[in-house]
Formats: sequence, structure tokens, C-alpha cells
Amino acid sequence: MKKAFALVAVAGVAAAASAQSVDIAVSETTIGPGESTVVTLSAGYGAGDYAVAGIETNFISSVGSDGWSDVALIAPMDGPGTSAGAPSGTGVDGILAGQLNFPPAGIYADDSNPIAFWTATYTAPADVPDAFTVDLSTETSRFDVYVDRGSSASESRLSSLREGAGAINVVPAPASLALLGLGGLAAARRRR
Repeated sequence: MKKAFALVAVAGVAAAASAQSVDIAVSETTIGPGESTVVTLSAGYGAGDYAVAGIETNFISSVGSDGWSDVALIAPMDGPGTSAGAPSGTGVDGILAGQLNFPPAGIYADDSNPIAFWTATYTAPADVPDAFTVDLSTETSRFDVYVDRGSSASESRLSSLREGAGAINVVPAPASLALLGLGGLAAARRRR
């Protein structure tokens, strides 16, 4: 009986430890040449906390900043001193999102869990000869939460954070593939 209780307790601690996360959502995971998809970053926190206070992260894309546009923070995580980040060779660096919780002034943080905080649009190149994948991830250096609604005190939850991951698949247009296939058949017939 003690062994079973210990296993349940360890499982409960592991679940609580992984409650903090940065998640990547891709509206359309497969797109064609010249098509676009929207990517959204969200933050989730553990049941014992009140709301997300602040996040500092880098958005990593295997194509760097090529093809990315409409980079923006999402309200209410666009509070004072925030930044949607800057394009870099690895994606978008220096995303700083946060919201206020200041009960004396009647300002309370949005306690949505998870809470969306950043968005961007990826547009594939117009001429794509071969299928490829855009790998996505996050690299977070700050993840703070408000511990309760009645206080502006915040605490770091970075040590138990699960980073985001995702992918966008870019495939050539089916008509292009069909033409390549017909061209291959025609070439094969000529050789005979």
C-alpha cells in the first residue's frame, strides 16, 4: 500500500511540475507554395497559481525569419514594457509578453489558462520544387506567474517549464506534381 501511495505521489509531483508550458498552435499545418498559416504561442500554468505574469522567449524557426510577417503580441499580454520581438537568423528573438495584476487600483490579470500571447503569419515561397518542413520551437528565459488574485507578487516557474514545438509542412501544388509525373511518362515513352 505504501509503495502504491509513493508512486501516486511521484506521478502527482511530475504532473504539477509539467503544468507550466509554452505551446505552439499552427492554424494550417500543411500549406502549398505561396499559401499562409498563422502561428500562435500560448502559456499554460499550474492549478495553484492565479495567472501568467510575464514571459520572455525566442521563437525558433528552421527557416529563420524568412516568410514571417504580422508579428504581434495578443492582448492582454501586450502590457507596458512588452515587445513582439525582432527578426533574427533563427526566427524572432526577444519576445517579451506580460500583463498587470494590481489589485489596489482594481486591475486584475486575465486568468485564462492557457493564455495566448503572441502571433505571426508564415507564407511559403511561391516556387517550391520539393516538399519541406518548417520546424518550430521556443527557447524561454523567463516564465513568471501571479500567485493569487489579491496580490501583485509573482514567482518564476521557469524550472518546470515545458517548451513549445510544432511544424509546418510545405508541399508543392498537386498540379505541379502531376505535370512532373506526365513529363516523366512522356520521357519514358520516348526512350522505348
